[in-house]
Amino acid sequence: MPNLTSASKKLRHNAIVLLPFLIFCITTTSLAQKQLSPADVLLIQNLTEKEDMELDSLWKTIGQDDPQFKALDYDDSAWATRGSAVTKLNENGVAWLRLSFRLTPELLKMPLCLDIAQNGASEIYLDGILLDSVGVIGAGEPELNVLSKRFPKSFSVADTGIHVIAVRYQSHPVVNTINDMDGSFRAGLLSSYKTFNISFRDANAYYAKGIAKNAKLTTILMSLGGIFCALAVVHLLLFCFYYKGWYNLYFGIYNLSIGLFCIFIFKIQNTFEIDLYLLYVKASVFTLILFSVALTGFTNTLFGRSRIRRIIMLGIGALCFASALISPLITVLLLPFYLMTVLAESFYIIVRAMLRRERAAFIVGGGILACFAYIVILFLVSFLSKSNPINNFIDSNNRNALLIILITFPLSISAYLAYQFGRTNTSLQLQLAEVKRLSAKTLEQEHEKQHILQNQNVLLEEQVRTRTEDLQLEKQKSDELLLNILPQEIAEELKERGETQTRYHEEVTVIFTDFVNFTENSERWGAERMIAELHEDFTAFDQIMEKHGLEKIKTIGDAYLAVCGLPLKTNNHAHQTVLAALDILQYVREKAQRNEGNALDIRIGIHSGSLVAGIVGVKKFAYDIWGDTVNTAARLEQNSLPGKINISDSTYQLVKDYYIFEDRGLVEAKGKGEIPMYFVQSLKDQYQA
Repeated sequence: MPNLTSASKKLRHNAIVLLPFLIFCITTTSLAQKQLSPADVLLIQNLTEKEDMELDSLWKTIGQDDPQFKALDYDDSAWATRGSAVTKLNENGVAWLRLSFRLTPELLKMPLCLDIAQNGASEIYLDGILLDSVGVIGAGEPELNVLSKRFPKSFSVADTGIHVIAVRYQSHPVVNTINDMDGSFRAGLLSSYKTFNISFRDANAYYAKGIAKNAKLTTILMSLGGIFCALAVVHLLLFCFYYKGWYNLYFGIYNLSIGLFCIFIFKIQNTFEIDLYLLYVKASVFTLILFSVALTGFTNTLFGRSRIRRIIMLGIGALCFASALISPLITVLLLPFYLMTVLAESFYIIVRAMLRRERAAFIVGGGILACFAYIVILFLVSFLSKSNPINNFIDSNNRNALLIILITFPLSISAYLAYQFGRTNTSLQLQLAEVKRLSAKTLEQEHEKQHILQNQNVLLEEQVRTRTEDLQLEKQKSDELLLNILPQEIAEELKERGETQTRYHEEVTVIFTDFVNFTENSERWGAERMIAELHEDFTAFDQIMEKHGLEKIKTIGDAYLAVCGLPLKTNNHAHQTVLAALDILQYVREKAQRNEGNALDIRIGIHSGSLVAGIVGVKKFAYDIWGDTVNTAARLEQNSLPGKINISDSTYQLVKDYYIFEDRGLVEAKGKGEIPMYFVQSLKDQYQA
């Protein structure tokens, strides 16, 4: 009995020790059997580029957010399959997805990566450990929306056991697609991306292919962008130097639009952040509008005959720009219509020019027709296949064909320019040959003249001397006569160029004088005496004008008009004019004293301002001045008093420090209203000579 009791105790002790181990084995075996169920595990046997993990029946999803969902041993059997609708999300719009997978032995320890496509932000966990993140999950919506990742992180798996990919995912919110241009582009972009998709890739092959593709794309697009932008700068500079060549402007804009388009396509291919992606897509749309505007402007400038049509087409292009900024709906309706209209118009204009056999129509037209014919075909294919034309542009085959077609247009323009240069060069060569022939003929004639001169040298020299003296005498008379009616600078310009330009003078002073009771005195004195009096007075005035640097303009009956500050600028023009006016009054007073009061009295008006001066007519021409300054000076003379110098406020401000004045206040002037006027009394004592 003691031995039996001892054995029984020992058995109970061993059972107690082995019971937890047996329970653990049973639990582990049950869990392993559950995990190894082939219906719930994705077996990855090989890696192909098109193998996407879209097996909705294997993905498990739940509209909740809990960090425990990433654990390898988390039980997701109660989750819905990915194909089932998730009706309830957490407050941040976050959902979790899980996928169990295992690899075949040949894929073990191979560098792998996950090719991710999404329209929001995500965090990817492998066996509970954060593997990678694409975008940034935020509160309510993603803080950073990313479509994909160029070089995702690589990883490897060391065994053929079951592994779990857990994804914490937040999709992009619904956007307004009607009145918001960003929303319109964003909605179209996101609709082309699945909610979330993962593909297994060989990391080494994936990275090598991505680098090679990016290098090729960078080389092609950036080289083309640089070439077209350089062509744009050249032709825009040509337009700046020769503004009449509008075709240079439109061709420069055309090259600029293609260059920018290539750059934006490159940026689109290398951008995965949604906001930047959309920015470049919108910019590509604007370059398409710019391309259309440049094309219609160029074809109309070279071959078009209707200026109104060109203005209308350019105006519609400006409307497309405005609509793209205001309403995307209008842009969607207007831009395709405008582009197709531009292409049809260009086709019509170029074909018409070819039929008329216009110069260079076949050279330029061939490149343009090839270019927009391809674009028409591309958009027709996009329309019939209901695909996005921008995506068709990005497609590799279409992109290569498009680049070849786009190059044909600049090449045709280069051929046209070469053609123009060749014609110009041929014309110059013909002209040079004609010049040589005429030069030889002239040289022969010159030899004959030299022979004549040698035989009659003395006679010819005498004739030349006599004629030279006559010509110099006539020239001197002509110059003196010209200087009597024109300022010296204007006369020199007229002799050198054969014409003069009307000039605007900003700061001058005009003086107007008029004798008082001239009509009554002329009846009393008679015409001969009156003419003699005027000749004497105006001769004295001419001397006074020359003394103070004023330019006599003309006499109108008994009125005398002069100006200071032209044709050469004078800083103290107002002061010199007032000095001249004081000398005129002094002359009139002295003459009245000599004739015992039997002389003419005078009124003087002075005004400072701007005017236009130049020569009027081609026969019996005269140097004259125009402007409100002249009219105001005349009104000041009319509102002056005998023996007084009446000046305006503008003149007063320039000479108020030199003279003593009588302030007349506001005086009504015909056609001017009330203006301030001043009588000049005398020069201040400190400025007396």
